Amino acid sequence: MNKPKIMVVGCFHMAGHSDLHGTNAGDIFSDERQKEINETLINLKTYGATKIAVEVKKTNNENMNKEYKEYTNGKLNLKNNEVHQIGFRLAKELNHDKIHAIDWMEQGAATHGAGEVFEYAKNNHPNIHQFIESCADFLENYPSQSINDMFRYMNSAACINKATEMYINHARIGVADDYYGMGWLIWWYQRNLIIFANLAELAEPDDKIMLLIGASHTGILNGFLADSALFELVHAADYL
Repeated sequence: MNKPKIMVVGCFHMAGHSDLHGTNAGDIFSDERQKEINETLINLKTYGATKIAVEVKKTNNENMNKEYKEYTNGKLNLKNNEVHQIGFRLAKELNHDKIHAIDWMEQGAATHGAGEVFEYAKNNHPNIHQFIESCADFLENYPSQSINDMFRYMNSAACINKATEMYINHARIGVADDYYGMGWLIWWYQRNLIIFANLAELAEPDDKIMLLIGASHTGILNGFLADSALFELVHAADYL
C-alpha cells in the first residue's frame, strides 16, 4: 500500500485579498490572461490529481460543491478567483465529481491581527518591519507577469524559503511587550496545523492530492506534511 502523494501549489489571490501584500494580475478574463491560465492548467493536469483541495473554509464545503456542480452542468459563470479559475476548471478537466475545502479561519488562539502586528513592528521595530517589507518585495519580484511564470516563481525553493523566513521572524516582534508578535503567529501556526489535519483526514492510500493555496502557506505546510510521515511530497515546481 502506497502513501498518498500530495502537491501543494502556492498561488496568488486573483481577486485581490485582505492580505497585507498581494498581487494585482489585472483583468483575469482578458484573452491573454485566459490563455496563460490554460497553459498553467495543462501543466498541472499532468500531475493527475485524484483529489483537489482548495483554500476555502471547510464549513463552506457544501456550498462550494453546489457551485462546482452548477459549473460542470454549464449553469455557472466562473468568477475571478483562483478556486474557480484553477480549482474548478482543473477538477472538471480531470472528471472529478467534487472538490474539497480544507481551510479554517476562526478566532482560535489569536490575540492580535496581522495588520496590528505589522503596524506595531512599524512603530516599535523598524528594522524588523523593513525586513518583512523586503521579504514581501522579494516574493512579488516576478521575472515576468505571465500567469505561469508567476506560479513558477511562487513555487520555487527560493520563494518558499523566503516566505517561511518572513513569518517565523514575526516571533521577534514585541518580545519585551508580552510577545506581541506571537498574538498573530500562534494563530497562523494553528490555522496551518488545522489545514494539515484536514488534509490527513481527506487522504487515502494511493491518492494524488493537489492543494491550491496562497503561496505563503507552502513552506509551513510542506514541513508539517513531511514531519507527519503520512505523505509522499511532490513539488509543484516540477509540473509548472
